[in-house]
Amino acid sequence: MLHVSTSATLQSHIFNFLRIFIHNFRESLFKGSAEYCGILCFEILRCCNSKMSTTRSEACSAFYLMMKTNNELFRSQGFVRCHVQATIAVSRLVSTLLGESDTNLRRSLATIANFVKDDTKIKRGSAFPTEVAELMKRLKTILNATSQMKAHQNDPEKLMDLHYSLAKSYSNSPELRQTWLDSMTALHLKAGNYSEAAHCSIHIAGLVAECLKLQKENAHGCAAFTHISPNIEMEERGMREDKGTAGAEDHSYTQPNLVSLLETSMDYFEQGQRYEVMSEVAKLLQPFYEDARDSKSMMEMYGKLHQAYRKVVDIEESGRRYLGTYFRVAFFGRPFGDDHEKQYIYKEPAVTTLAEIVLRLQKLYSRKFGPGTPVNIVQESGRVDIESLASNHANIQITHVEPYFTEDMLQDRTSRFERTNNLSRFVFEAPFTRGGKQQGDVTRQCMRKTVLTTSHWFPYIKKRILVIHQEQFELSPIEVAIEAMQRKTSDLVAQVQRSPPDLKRLQLLLQGCVSTQVNQGVQEYAVFLSQQHSSELSSAQISQLKTVYRSMMDACQHSLDLNESLISTDQLLYHQDMKSKFQKMLTTLNPLIADDSDNDDRVAHGSDTYPRAARRSQVGLDPHRMSAILFSSISGAT
Repeated sequence: MLHVSTSATLQSHIFNFLRIFIHNFRESLFKGSAEYCGILCFEILRCCNSKMSTTRSEACSAFYLMMKTNNELFRSQGFVRCHVQATIAVSRLVSTLLGESDTNLRRSLATIANFVKDDTKIKRGSAFPTEVAELMKRLKTILNATSQMKAHQNDPEKLMDLHYSLAKSYSNSPELRQTWLDSMTALHLKAGNYSEAAHCSIHIAGLVAECLKLQKENAHGCAAFTHISPNIEMEERGMREDKGTAGAEDHSYTQPNLVSLLETSMDYFEQGQRYEVMSEVAKLLQPFYEDARDSKSMMEMYGKLHQAYRKVVDIEESGRRYLGTYFRVAFFGRPFGDDHEKQYIYKEPAVTTLAEIVLRLQKLYSRKFGPGTPVNIVQESGRVDIESLASNHANIQITHVEPYFTEDMLQDRTSRFERTNNLSRFVFEAPFTRGGKQQGDVTRQCMRKTVLTTSHWFPYIKKRILVIHQEQFELSPIEVAIEAMQRKTSDLVAQVQRSPPDLKRLQLLLQGCVSTQVNQGVQEYAVFLSQQHSSELSSAQISQLKTVYRSMMDACQHSLDLNESLISTDQLLYHQDMKSKFQKMLTTLNPLIADDSDNDDRVAHGSDTYPRAARRSQVGLDPHRMSAILFSSISGAT
């Protein structure tokens, strides 16, 4: 009857009848099949978008009654069924508008939200008002995202954010959430973003596992996916369970469905070169294969793992796997709308340079905003003075960032892959001096580090994630020196350990470390060990710097030994020159970096001396052990 054009009087009688129907048949509507509640939600919300104010008013009143009746029937669970079915109804309704305005529907949602404020019969402390506000907010999110998709179809990050907001709004309706996650998967596959496609797929698998847990068909739900990504349990665990329906909406979620999703995810992880994650997916698949006595699938799965770990071994030897480059991107200006003053971490392909992402975003937003809105790139990486920027311009600040780990985190993440997977903290540096200049000599050069924390972990179902926390700390000049020496040493150690060796890279690093000039190369930092400056520093800081220097001399000696074994005869003179410079550098540095307990641990080497540690074989040099030594020296241990 609501489909037929009627007089205002008849329509009023129809809505009166509906209110009586909702009250008298509440058991059937909210405990029986969800289909009836779904039909009623759709028709009433359709009337909420009517051009006639009287129709909208009646519809708002009827929908509020539905929520309240559902809530009274399930006091502990709230109005879950109404929540789920209203979300589905608005999604369907938006698709039927075909370009028509949704302004009246938005007004109706605001009216419904106000009803709860004026309802004096709601008991103090009831969760009902909060749940109503949450539902109205979710329905508005659906309307906003759907209408914006067309406007942002050429902006991949914004388009993905809109898909994400819809998927999130359907967290209480598994099948609709899966629909939008499937759409995100397709977009990622089209763009070649296989890691993100894999995570979309594994999120769907986590969602299905959670549904099966509610149906008592899976013991662990999405909690079993934690080792793949902490994002999965954080997002898929919050699904609402409709107590009033016996699996009416979950009919497609079976164990074979979950197995199929896990298999697809495994293939996507392989395409994204995240081979190590495949073994975690395999751990979830194996119990299903064993229960089904499916030997063929088990064989195929282990065959894939065998191939994957062969690639891992090759990668560990060559070091040639690039799983993404990260940038901090901050937006300023009215053209960006809700993104004004927000900052994100962007994950870009492989070894994307700063110039490449600057060019990409500049082109994207220039096309999007048109010639009337200038797009400016903020060159400074520090704090932006918003007042100095034109508010009607599109201002973008882009900074390269690196994953950030504390010393404890590095102890847990020992492999290269672990340091590129499940990342949520990033850091960038800005040099400064106490006098205000950006650059100065090493005795005045300080460093400001900014650590950014994102809302989720990379890789994720999106390629950009919002920054939710920022902290800064400063390094004193000697701390800057210690860290710079540590990096140089780590780079040398990595090259010595690399198989096959990269001779050009090794020689470039040696050139940067071996120098006869007192104020160049690594000798530049020895100024802190001079009598003039050492008196201003603590004994712990001096000890740290000496320890790092000795580690670097050790690494230089190993690097020279490796270089000598790799070069051809036409580079012998070049090698002898570097070796000579190294010996002269040792002669200069030894009096400064020698430790009293180390005097007896010296061996003759030509006309100079060097620590016996530098005579160790290449095979015995462990880069992770070296890293641990350097970190312990920074923390004060020697």
